[in-house]
Amino acid sequence: MNNKTAPKISKKQEQIKTTETTHTQELTHTENIKFPLFRHKREKTVHWKNSKEMHRVMRHFSGPFRAALIELLDQPMSRHEIRDFLNRMGIGRHGHRIGTAQLNLEQNLRKAIEKKVIEERDGLYHLTPGGREMAEHMQIVIPAFMNWVFSPETASLFSLVAHVVLSVLKLSVGFLSRSAGLIADGIDNAVDTLSSLLVWLGIKYNKEKFVSVFILITMFVSVGGVALATFNKIMHLEPIQEGLIAFVVSAVCGLLMLGLSSYQYLVGKKRSNFAIMCQAVDSRNHFLTSLLVCGGILLSFFAQLWNAPWLFYADAVASAIIGLMILRGAIELAQEMFKKSEEGAEVSHFMKRTRERIREKILFKWLTGQLQSGSLTKEELTEQFAKDFCEQTPKILILSGMGYQPESGEDLHQYLELFMNQKKLVLDEGRYWLVAHS
Repeated sequence: MNNKTAPKISKKQEQIKTTETTHTQELTHTENIKFPLFRHKREKTVHWKNSKEMHRVMRHFSGPFRAALIELLDQPMSRHEIRDFLNRMGIGRHGHRIGTAQLNLEQNLRKAIEKKVIEERDGLYHLTPGGREMAEHMQIVIPAFMNWVFSPETASLFSLVAHVVLSVLKLSVGFLSRSAGLIADGIDNAVDTLSSLLVWLGIKYNKEKFVSVFILITMFVSVGGVALATFNKIMHLEPIQEGLIAFVVSAVCGLLMLGLSSYQYLVGKKRSNFAIMCQAVDSRNHFLTSLLVCGGILLSFFAQLWNAPWLFYADAVASAIIGLMILRGAIELAQEMFKKSEEGAEVSHFMKRTRERIREKILFKWLTGQLQSGSLTKEELTEQFAKDFCEQTPKILILSGMGYQPESGEDLHQYLELFMNQKKLVLDEGRYWLVAHS
């Protein structure tokens, strides 16, 4: 969704962003602690015996209720207002957890009063001094933790450790089982270990562009290594030994790379870091190649079972496809690298499509609720959209940087067109209607 209007940031978002920046700077300089998320272990409390007691009490409450405590920093709320807040939190976001929090609201309120976190006066719930200290602590720690988790430095370190472990595992099992596909994947992982180290150094010393070039070079080198493994398999056909171990190792490594790729893509998009985006594409390729390797191992097993030697070529074919996929990813990244910087880097990735589907689901769920009782005009929908998504954004989403946070009503306008093309909505005389489906 492009061509957005200028961002319209609410006063609430500006205040929280200012607070987040100030507290993040404090966390960075206070006591020279390397990882701010561990700062609470040394933190001195005013209204609690110590920080451990505060965290022990905090763990009694669910995530959504903790988010409600942060909202109480602004002003006291009635029970119905807290329910309304949870309802807004639940618009397409973790619906099951929000639903549980709504059902258990009375229990959580009683527990919070018992633990002296909140108090009720004239039908409104107020934070106690201890509760305010707890909510302010969460308001500091959440952005610090998220900044650490989604920092390019952290992502590059995770990638380095993952590639070291997986390359040793794949190569050792690959040579033991004589699987060309697993060896090819292990070679690629081994080369990626070096590239991950350079990405970390490049981010540390602001040399991301140079590192991106090197990653592309290593991807092309990997293609050569895979080609050699494929050629060797074709020239020396033999069954895969220890097939079950090779299959399990390849499958587990593939799932790990799938998770790593998703994480790298989110970090790359959030921080606009092209080097991390390159790693996300490469990790995605490893997941897909693991599927191919598993397929080759299965066919090798059936080749022995059915006495069909020609099926031994499946492992070589899997290795060749791996090489082609690596080559395709390298070419795509090379094209993105030479785009004009103002265009913004974008790569083909399953997480991009996943995020778009999630956003589409959130918007349609919201529209269904708005149009359930009757039709509305674009102006009426835009006004309610701005109220629900832009003006009343839960603090927890702003602090964490997660969830759907549109900047203006332009998002809604484009999705209205999309839903009409999908025949989910009908526009009649300037009013939108839901299309009934059986």
